[in-house]
Amino acid sequence: MEYENPSVTLKKIKFNNGKEIELNEDDIVIFVGANNVGKSRSLRDIKEDLIESNRDKIVIKEIEYFEEKLNRESIKKYFERNYTQEQHSNYNLQIDHDTYSFNEYNFQENQMNFKIFYKALFTMLSTENRLNITAPIQLNNINDRFSLNIMQNLETDESKIKKLNNFLEKGFKKAIDIDQEMIIGTFSKTYKIGNKNEIDKTINSTRRDALQELKKLEELHEQGDGIRSAIAILAALIVNEHSLFLIDEPEAFLHPPQARLLGNNIVELSENKQCFLATHNIDLIRGILEKNSARVKIVKINRKNNDNEIFLLNNKDIKKIANDRNLKYTNILNGLFYSKVVLCENESDCKFYSAILESINENVYQNTLFCAVGGKDQFKVMVSLLKSLKVDYIIIADIDLINDKDKLKQLINSIEENKYNEIKDIHNSFLSEFQTKSDSLVKKQSIIKQEIDKLYTDDEYMTDETAKRIKEVIKNINSLKLLKTGGKAILPQGSCISYFNEIVSFLKQNNVYILECGEIERFIPEIDLHGNAWVEEVFNKYNNIDDNIYDSAKKFIKTAFNI
Repeated sequence: MEYENPSVTLKKIKFNNGKEIELNEDDIVIFVGANNVGKSRSLRDIKEDLIESNRDKIVIKEIEYFEEKLNRESIKKYFERNYTQEQHSNYNLQIDHDTYSFNEYNFQENQMNFKIFYKALFTMLSTENRLNITAPIQLNNINDRFSLNIMQNLETDESKIKKLNNFLEKGFKKAIDIDQEMIIGTFSKTYKIGNKNEIDKTINSTRRDALQELKKLEELHEQGDGIRSAIAILAALIVNEHSLFLIDEPEAFLHPPQARLLGNNIVELSENKQCFLATHNIDLIRGILEKNSARVKIVKINRKNNDNEIFLLNNKDIKKIANDRNLKYTNILNGLFYSKVVLCENESDCKFYSAILESINENVYQNTLFCAVGGKDQFKVMVSLLKSLKVDYIIIADIDLINDKDKLKQLINSIEENKYNEIKDIHNSFLSEFQTKSDSLVKKQSIIKQEIDKLYTDDEYMTDETAKRIKEVIKNINSLKLLKTGGKAILPQGSCISYFNEIVSFLKQNNVYILECGEIERFIPEIDLHGNAWVEEVFNKYNNIDDNIYDSAKKFIKTAFNI
């Protein structure tokens, strides 16, 4: 009968907030969230439960498991096949910095506690031990048997090292082989790295000249941390017969295209295995989803005060967002890794407000993502997406957001169905009151014509400057458009201001903050530019953010962030 490995995988996780998630035996579970919310801690909690540690779990409360082939015969054969019996007939295995021993007593049928063997049936890949895996190993002083086991498997099984190199060639245009030499009386094994043609020659040949060529190649442990970490992950997935893998920040040190390809590779190499990942990288997630989204469960962890909130996201929605041509190249999905997302109309707004926030509170700034949506019409789209991602957000918009009844209605109803009805009557009253009482502010056609006539010159062709000034004259042809340049200051006294204040208060309650001064350029109106040109000139002229010129902008941002 063909030998079959015993295995253990997670069946259900119950988190400390009471949230339960049921799992399949080949799931890829991805923990996402802002910094210090418990992503990596969740992996450690799983590890602590598997090894029956006495340490307290922080994020996870209880775990139920699937067991396969967990009987005396299969476990004994598994150890004989994967571990070397050492002195006193012990089998030793290593997890991170801890070593665990099993002896004949553990395998006696009347003494068998199957959970003690869980620790031999999973792989933990932290950022630290992945770099150790690719380090040289001195055979007379073996401290890391986990790394030695991977190296020995690759060295003795040609199919495994060729499989690994096929993946490495795709992502890094490199391949590896293993060299051994005597250094100061000690045999040392080390990984060598080169292009695939060079490595194939050494793998396929035992001739002396091929081995000499191998010694000329660079050593893997002297390469960048990115390729070392990726090789360790791929090698562990290929070599280990474990059913369960815990991988912390697999994308560490990698460029975006390589992280995406690593996501592809993890899916392919973990077939019929269960993987738990903690990540800060959307490219890795994109790579996983595009390979096989059906296996993926994305767990979003938020922290409110000292409590964790756990959400199981709909990965089909995330895949749709990742592949949407209008959203694919925005940074909206990166909101998964921040405490808050700020939606702004354009990039220049993001640049200005992020600089202001950084000057006020650096910690809040580091946990906030500013995202340009490309115009007010996109706010409603982004709100729906962020709600599905369980990401907190605020919207910052120019005052003319309230000029258009339909646009404001669509935005508010994207926050909560039929929510606009709560402010509908007040909004209509404001629009009517403002337009009725502001007609005197609108220039008559005869006045506009006189102002334009004065701008013409005797030149045969109109200059760009003249064209720009004419556009400025005709820009504000109705009272609502005047609101953007004049802001709250031009509102008629009385009920119109009261309606306006009620609308602003309602919007704030729904995380929408409008500029009462009109538009961002009104913060520092003496800079007569617009958009990115205005931001650059402001920062050039007033390069000290502590300058009093920024006080009104700081007051606005403090309000928006409740600082």
